[in-house]
Amino acid sequence: MDLLNVKTSKIKMTKIKVSGLLERTRLDLYLVKHLKENRTTVGKLLDQKLVLVNDQLPGKAGLLIENGFIIEIENLSAKPTSLLPSKNKLKIVYEDNDLIVVDKPKHILVHPTTFNEGNTVVNILLKKIKIKEFKDSLRPGIVHRLDRDTTGLLVIAKNKKTCESLIAQISNKTLIRKYLALVHYNFVDQFLLIKVPIDRSKQNSLKMVVSDDSKAKPAQTEVTVLENYKNGSLIECRLLTGRTHQIRVHMAYIHHPVFNDELYGKYDGYKDYGQFLHAHSLSFIHPTSHKFLQFNSNPDKTFNNLKSKLKDAK
Repeated sequence: MDLLNVKTSKIKMTKIKVSGLLERTRLDLYLVKHLKENRTTVGKLLDQKLVLVNDQLPGKAGLLIENGFIIEIENLSAKPTSLLPSKNKLKIVYEDNDLIVVDKPKHILVHPTTFNEGNTVVNILLKKIKIKEFKDSLRPGIVHRLDRDTTGLLVIAKNKKTCESLIAQISNKTLIRKYLALVHYNFVDQFLLIKVPIDRSKQNSLKMVVSDDSKAKPAQTEVTVLENYKNGSLIECRLLTGRTHQIRVHMAYIHHPVFNDELYGKYDGYKDYGQFLHAHSLSFIHPTSHKFLQFNSNPDKTFNNLKSKLKDAK
């Protein structure tokens, strides 16, 4: 392997000339080995279109490469060590001296990842959070998370004491998170409890899977069927645990994948929208006032349009 334009820190190289292969090899496996990174990081590189092969996007992680290929890793910096505030705005549903509840839109991360994104919920709210109180300076105040393309309610703690209290409430089930989802196919039962462990896929580092591996984490989702349609259903999911992609994984597991979820189901024609999943209800006990607080949020126009389309289908 020849490295071109190499910088000194880990994974700052911008170009690789492939050599020394005895046979054609999957792109993702090659990058894991030669960058000495895990499959999660490499998967994110590919997912965010930061990798070019012979001046073209590879299209898939399983692309077979061979000697002589040129691999370029674009716009990649080292993991950030500090945050910069963003001038973008979020819809703030509630705010006091201890916490903020926001209604997160599509296409925005909750906090920066390896790729040093600057327009995240944390960056936008940075000036409101007492950063020095938190050990993790890149994720200060994070109580729970929403996927990039999952919309809806999210609570952020302004100080450490509030953060610890809210995280404890997730464990003792007094912080309640409910989601609306449009999923494929009909249900026979109105209520379901999905109780199967989740682990990261060994075949695709971007995916989580139901697993009986000893390292898999317990995961529980309560499902209430609100409406059955001819070609789908509107459901409400309550998270009893908070695993990565939990609702999406559990719904795919019971063969009711979320609409337009390309990772766990299929593309349903809604370009640049992502999965039809919305965090519509959030409630908890305020850590300081000890009052019960509940917030609700409506899905966006695209979500409601698909709901109407499914409802009207004959």
